[in-house]
Amino acid sequence: MNPQNENNGNNGEIYSSSESLMVPEEKTPVSRDEKIVSDEYADYKFLKPVRGRHTADGAVKKHRDGRHKKKMKTWKKVLFIVVCSLLAIIIAAASTVFILIQSGRSQLFLSDVKITLPDISTLITEDNGKYVTYNGHKYKYNENVTNLLFMGVDKRDLDESNEEGTGGQADVLVMMAIDTQKRKISLISLPRDTVADVDVYDNAGNYTGMQQMQVCLAYAYGDGKEKSCENTLAAIRRIFYNVPVPTYYALDLDGIAPLNDSVGGVDVVAPESIYKFEQGQSYHLEGKDAEAFVRTRSHEYTEANLSRMERQKVYAKAFIDKVFTTAKQDLSVPVNMFNESSPYSCTNLNASKVAYLAKEAVLGGGMDVEMVSVQGSMTRQDSANQEDSVASYHLDEKQFYELFLNVYYDQIS
Repeated sequence: MNPQNENNGNNGEIYSSSESLMVPEEKTPVSRDEKIVSDEYADYKFLKPVRGRHTADGAVKKHRDGRHKKKMKTWKKVLFIVVCSLLAIIIAAASTVFILIQSGRSQLFLSDVKITLPDISTLITEDNGKYVTYNGHKYKYNENVTNLLFMGVDKRDLDESNEEGTGGQADVLVMMAIDTQKRKISLISLPRDTVADVDVYDNAGNYTGMQQMQVCLAYAYGDGKEKSCENTLAAIRRIFYNVPVPTYYALDLDGIAPLNDSVGGVDVVAPESIYKFEQGQSYHLEGKDAEAFVRTRSHEYTEANLSRMERQKVYAKAFIDKVFTTAKQDLSVPVNMFNESSPYSCTNLNASKVAYLAKEAVLGGGMDVEMVSVQGSMTRQDSANQEDSVASYHLDEKQFYELFLNVYYDQIS
């Protein structure tokens, strides 16, 4: 059979197989900047871009995928090194501050809490006092509170002393309960004449027993510095049911003016008329005037120290408010205060604690300051010499415990 005459079944047409296999003589041109794949049957063109550069004659000059790199100029290298060095210094400084803050927090908030509560019929305790039930309501100890005991010592200098009873007296005693969650500071001012259990030591520093006396005298049984502070702190903790007090700060008389002036002076309104201050009048206290405002008292009546305490509370609140205001404008204020008062103080406050407290007080938006009064009764044992008369202040235990519960616990049911 002749294949050229064979009917392929396509509408009866006959075609030559040689014609069906013919390749066109004319070819599709290739452009200079792209390869072209030609499909004559489907009449489609598939384009594939070519990487490279064109020479003058149109040829494509290949190069590596890597871009041509120009050498960095010297001044750019120097700038790059300087910027990297500054970043390294900033990161190192930030890391140091972060470590200080974390260390301060661990020192200020102690996990070992064992509250020794009073014998009150309606009080039930659990888990070392972390939970209490009082008058049918349940409370939980607030672990976000840290305490600082402030002591104002009636001496011109906190020199070390080895003689019994000559270390000075803590005329001003203020417990500062700092709640970092509620952003509140409760200032609990305790009368110097408050009767407390005080550890007594002899001239050689040997413990001779515990006696009930004015809590201000606890400072006298020590070395006039660290041991006196620690002995006073121990007596105060007994009053406050063994609540943790990780920080103390004692200031002598000569330190009042420098500390006051380190924040630019303090503005107060006198709550009573005494010395040159008139009740209801406003005063900007600087230098010795600050000392006179917080120290002056009359010896003519039994409650004279309580009246002085009211002035001290007014001053303390105004001072703390001034610290927050100035610190927001200048973050170095807490450090300046610490440095200015350092020659006149004795404290276990350190850089870590200062860093944490400054961060909470300033960056946290400040704190509200609450003045808390301690209820009790004053008695006086008269003497032939009026100045030798002994005043004693006895706390009302039920009212004091309710105050303690309000400051250090949260009601949960």
